[in-house]
Amino acid sequence: MPGGYARRAAGKTTDAEWLRTQVALNQPGLVFLLPQVKLLADGGSPEANFLLYEFFSVHRHDSADAGSPPVTRGMALDALQKAGAAGHLTALLTLLQQYTDGPLLRRDAHRIVETAQRVTDAPAQGQSPGEWDSQFRAAMPLLIARTTLTEYGFTSEEQQKAFHAVETDSQAGTNGSGRSALAYIKALRLGRGTSQDATKARQLLEARAGHDGEAIPMLADMLAKGEGGPADGKRAIAMLRAATKNVAEAGPMLAGLLLDGKFVGRQPRAAVQLFNGSWDLGACISLAGSLLAYDGVRVDYPDLLVERLSDGADAGEPGAALALARLELSDNQQFKNEDHARAMLKPLANGGDRDALWLYASTQYANLDSTSYRPSRREDGLSDDQLKTLIDQGEGKKEPQAYLLHAKLLRRGVVYPQDDVRATAMLINAANLGSVEAMVLLGDAYDDGLGIDKNPRERLHAWREAARLGSLKAKGKLASAFTFDSFDHLMTLREGITDRIALYNDGFGRMGAGVFGGDASMELSGLFSGPASSAGTAAVAAAVMDAFREAPAGLDEENLVSIGKALPDEIRVAIETTLKSEGFYAGEPKGYFGPDARKALAAWVDAKGPLADAPSPQAAGAQQAAPATDLLAGEMLDRVRNKVFAQAQAAKTDKQKLAAIKQLGILARYGDLPSRWVLVRNYHQARAIRSVVTPEEVTRYALDILVSKPDGVDKAEFEFIFDLTQIAQDRKSKTVGSATLQAVRDDPRLQDPLTLGAIMGQFAFAPNACDSVLAAARKASIDGVGEDGCDEQTRTALIAFAKDKGASGIDAAARKAAAEEIKTLDAQAAK
Repeated sequence: MPGGYARRAAGKTTDAEWLRTQVALNQPGLVFLLPQVKLLADGGSPEANFLLYEFFSVHRHDSADAGSPPVTRGMALDALQKAGAAGHLTALLTLLQQYTDGPLLRRDAHRIVETAQRVTDAPAQGQSPGEWDSQFRAAMPLLIARTTLTEYGFTSEEQQKAFHAVETDSQAGTNGSGRSALAYIKALRLGRGTSQDATKARQLLEARAGHDGEAIPMLADMLAKGEGGPADGKRAIAMLRAATKNVAEAGPMLAGLLLDGKFVGRQPRAAVQLFNGSWDLGACISLAGSLLAYDGVRVDYPDLLVERLSDGADAGEPGAALALARLELSDNQQFKNEDHARAMLKPLANGGDRDALWLYASTQYANLDSTSYRPSRREDGLSDDQLKTLIDQGEGKKEPQAYLLHAKLLRRGVVYPQDDVRATAMLINAANLGSVEAMVLLGDAYDDGLGIDKNPRERLHAWREAARLGSLKAKGKLASAFTFDSFDHLMTLREGITDRIALYNDGFGRMGAGVFGGDASMELSGLFSGPASSAGTAAVAAAVMDAFREAPAGLDEENLVSIGKALPDEIRVAIETTLKSEGFYAGEPKGYFGPDARKALAAWVDAKGPLADAPSPQAAGAQQAAPATDLLAGEMLDRVRNKVFAQAQAAKTDKQKLAAIKQLGILARYGDLPSRWVLVRNYHQARAIRSVVTPEEVTRYALDILVSKPDGVDKAEFEFIFDLTQIAQDRKSKTVGSATLQAVRDDPRLQDPLTLGAIMGQFAFAPNACDSVLAAARKASIDGVGEDGCDEQTRTALIAFAKDKGASGIDAAARKAAAEEIKTLDAQAAK
């Protein structure tokens, strides 16, 4: 080691300052001076302590091949704190930066205020302090005031004092008055230190935004939330787009709005790129969550995200460790690192974090979720007995993670004996407690018959609930299931057409590589045949168009051209026809789907705005209900039905049978599905029923049965055809058309093109049924009917008419009257 280095290292403050310069320049050989620097630091030298931190900061990204770092993270941060406590101004500045943005220390507004006060109170640096020294100290009172106003956790007295300080400075026109002005405006917005006045805050932001880009994020946030004036989300998005290159806050805020989908369709890929362009820890945590949700999305420089989240985890930042652990435990190959994830989770779990504990426990066996490899136990971590104890305790506390892990272990036959029945029972428990992963797996169990009977309805219920709670995997399973729904007719165009194309637009689960990799004609094959054909061309085309409202990323030229080629000719023509009729497309609808048509679709999407979320799925096990029937308590209805059914079965004479049929008719008019099914199933073969139940009534009851699909009802379509045939033989077919028209008006479920198309497909097999519908439509002066009462044109016209006119009131009146009769029956039985 050069002797000059040694002599300088043994010197006093000036020598340490010289060393700091050498460290900053990363001069060779300095590592040999560290023992002397540590001696100076141990002797209380602030400069030497800061030098230790600087050495760590400069070398913290050195290759692992260089060996163990001579200055560890803990040693460096301890030295930095010591230097700051001694009043070392550069150390205090570094502490301020770390407490503000991290990454080595947890962000903390109160520590910022404390550190700023230390700067003010610090002793003079050197014999003749420079201009930077005095300027730095002078800036601290306003830094304290701005922090007190803009961050959480300060008292009202502290905020009032801070408000007066920033108000004065914002009006002074000094170099830092712009920051004070924004703090003053935020205080007005939130009512900190002064009366809340969001309107004034927004007006002040509008005045500043033209010349102060830092005002744009706060103004955009107020615009999006409708604070201080009307909401204008599209303007907020436009402002943030323009500011992303120059204003750090703009990118993450814009990403949040693009993911929210309130003002424009959700754009997850764009949001991922915006999050990835930010060094803010909150943006990094959000990025990790988005990468978990969107399988296969890749980002540039993944190591930087790992570093930022790792630093946040080491600093104790809330959410950082779990975000990184979940990402490293996922199937994302850019980040997969189970050993590192478990190493982070273990101290969190030991510290009482239950989420971390369950993640740690769920990875005790490698390949537990794999269908290709046998689970293998990891050497470290929890023993099998500890896992069992944890699961027992978790189930006692009704923790969904306990039931989910129990289910997985039972399914694979590790820790517990293999048992599909118990595994599925555990999934049901976990799903009922809100576990989205359990819902997806439960849907799979119902689909495959794993430990439970196959049940298409329950399968869809589980996946729908998971999709509603944000699972894209569940949404993908629903979309795939649609193709095979030709017989059950349990699904919607939204699930089968719109969501599937939207998922493709966003790149979820694509077979091809890259953002717009893959061939749409391959990935969307079979989509427009099968059940979709029941809805008709116009309805399917509308569902396709809605996919771009749900996922406007698909409007990218390359993607849109690919999808256009995958669409059947008639769908392209229908899309162009709609665009032309609504004033977006000037060409002739020939289905070429050229540049003008694609631009027209983009303009249509922008004008229509984002697609609203689908209605919530029904409760588990509940039958799809007809228009509301809640005039009677369920107990009363069950009581009366049980008695009537018993009387019907016991009836011997014609008089007794007729009396029972009349009471069944009362229950059916109220909307009781079991009673309606009895009448529909027997109408064509029982003259006594036909003497009580009118053709109009049995038509409405049958339509209700077909759309409700209650459990235990088999071959309802055939019974309906038999009933329609009997009605034709009785020369009463014209009543079928009027009853159908009334039912479409009164039951919103029949206003779905896919549902109505599938049901009216049965009319074609019954004599005179379609002619009756056409006659009724013409008698009602419905515009746009076709040449056949069951064709797509007529169905579309019926739906439009029903939506325009609203309910007829016939069904509601019948239910109300029947409810009073049921009350009378119940009262008579009680005597």
